[in-house]
Amino acid sequence: MSAFRLSYAAAALALAGALGLAASCKSTTSPSCGSGTPPSVVGTYSLQSYTIGITTLTPPQASGTLKFAASTYLANLTIIGQPVVDSGTYAITGASCISQSSVVPGNPQFTGTFSLVGTTLSVSGVAGGQAAASVWTKTS
Repeated sequence: MSAFRLSYAAAALALAGALGLAASCKSTTSPSCGSGTPPSVVGTYSLQSYTIGITTLTPPQASGTLKFAASTYLANLTIIGQPVVDSGTYAITGASCISQSSVVPGNPQFTGTFSLVGTTLSVSGVAGGQAAASVWTKTS
């Protein structure tokens, strides 16, 4: 997989944020979104690991920050030496599903699930047709 393609997938996942939901959560093949009040993801996070397909990258190959506001996100990443900036909106459904919509043309959308335990944010789902996952640490 080219670094260029990996960079776009990384940016989409950074919606994480990661967290980049509704469509995947309504699918019969997706995990349940759960019920109840989801944890707030608002804050700034530092990337700890990023996986797309079978490739996992950790600092220094993949590094950067992800900032969530009430309904928007901004990701500033470096993936295999290439800067990646992505921004857009996100939505949380149920207790654990998330979807991301990038405003950057050509960036894939992300749908998946997340968990926030203490300061560790874990996200997994699909970005651009590829399985993707990331782990972040909340810094503020």
